[in-house]
Amino acid sequence: MNHATDEQIESLAEKIKRSDKRAYDDFFRLMYPHLTGFAITYMRDKSMACDIVQDAFVILWQKRFGIDTGKSLKSYMYQMVRNRCLNELRNRSKEVVSSELAENNTISEMVIENQNNDRNSLGSLFREWINALPERQKEAFELSRFEGMDHDEIAGLMNISPKTVNNHIVAAMTQLRKYYKQYKQKNSIPDE
Repeated sequence: MNHATDEQIESLAEKIKRSDKRAYDDFFRLMYPHLTGFAITYMRDKSMACDIVQDAFVILWQKRFGIDTGKSLKSYMYQMVRNRCLNELRNRSKEVVSSELAENNTISEMVIENQNNDRNSLGSLFREWINALPERQKEAFELSRFEGMDHDEIAGLMNISPKTVNNHIVAAMTQLRKYYKQYKQKNSIPDE
């Protein structure tokens, strides 16, 4: 069960609420890779992301009797993972944050150096451009493009309206196009 419809997830939610361990296992296998990828976008550390997602599933099982089957369990899990990531980031010491900032600066310098040597891939530049977006735009864009969530799911996760989600994604796309246009001009790449 790699992809599931909303109805299938709703059915799993109802079964999990009734303590169905097989449904819980199916839901875990369905969502774990997606939630881990989502957590990595925040944590930039696969091990930490995996721990956060596993903790979220433990909490889901502990609170299974309170599952609101009228709401999306998928969105609920994304929200829980997002909140746990943000809490973890807030709880990190200033030393760790400072060292990560220094590491990010070193990575940026390496990207620039590689670009000057024509060894840099456009994909890594694209990731850098996404990371430069305002946080809410970046979050909406990544959920849409990398997690395959629709505007309504993203709206529920981010606690904003679907129209605001659309505005964030449009603004992100506009900015990414500007970055790409500047890149093409700088590197004398002709328009297609």
